[in-house]
Formats: sequence, C-alpha cells, structure tokens
Amino acid sequence: MSDTAQTHLGSSPVQGLEYVVLGVATCFQQDQEGRLVEVLVAEPVPAADLDCLAQERRSTSYVLLYATTYAEIVNNGIPTLPADVFPPGVLLGENFVERVQAAARTYRSKPQFRHIPLHQTCTPERGVFRLNHSVEPRRILNAVVEVKDADNIKQHPHTHRQL
Repeated sequence: MSDTAQTHLGSSPVQGLEYVVLGVATCFQQDQEGRLVEVLVAEPVPAADLDCLAQERRSTSYVLLYATTYAEIVNNGIPTLPADVFPPGVLLGENFVERVQAAARTYRSKPQFRHIPLHQTCTPERGVFRLNHSVEPRRILNAVVEVKDADNIKQHPHTHRQL
C-alpha cells in the first residue's frame, strides 16, 4: 500500500503511513475440558493506553509493544504481522483492522502520546520504557458468563418505596 493509500471508516480516512502501536497480550482461552490455556493476542493500543503504560504505574497483560505504521500491518484490508517482531503463533484480536484504524486516529489527535519511536519495541526487559507485565487479572477470551437467580442482589424493602 502506498503512502497515499487510504482506508475509509466513517468520515475519517486512515493514511498508510499513520503511526500506530500494536501490543502482544497474554490472554487465556478455555479448552474443551474447561481448563485455561495461555495464548498470545496481537491488538492495537490506543494513545491514552500507551500514555498510561509509558508512566509505568499500572500492570499490563502486554509482553510486547511495537510502534509501526498502518501500511506495514494492513495491506489492502488484510492484516499481516512482521514475523521478525512478533512471536510465532500470535492470534489477531477481534475486529483487528477496524480497531487498528481507530487506534491510528487516536495518535493523530494526540501526537504527544507517541512514546515509542517508529519500528522500536518495548518489553518488560527493554525499550524506551519497561512494561509492568502481569497476567492478573486474567483476560479470558472465550468465557461464557451465565447469570443465575442466585446472582441477584437482595435489596432492602424500603429501597424503591417513597416515604
């Protein structure tokens, strides 16, 4: 895709050379027996999230952040991750292309949050800043939440009564 190529989403086109950060997060999926299996998921990191991570104050499930351009990871609407940067077996997050476009627009409006120089990475060990990696709380991708009557909170009888 050339630097003049555009992808339209709504009324705000994303240019090919626009800055975006991708993260690789440690997540979990339930297998057939209900056990949790660790998986790595690639997903875009919006500007405000990167700003929080750069301050190193909060823990994160990310093990890798990579600053790149939209054109490097999306070609004709098809996502491709650079094999020399991302570990093998990394899954793409849901609605990947749309979320990358949205994240790119956040850096357009907040250029001061571009904390990682292009084509550089941050990990828990190295980078412009270090990631405070933790898997707690666990991010479970395919969890099914079943709401039961026992989950209802008992309210005091006077809660909804006008006095």
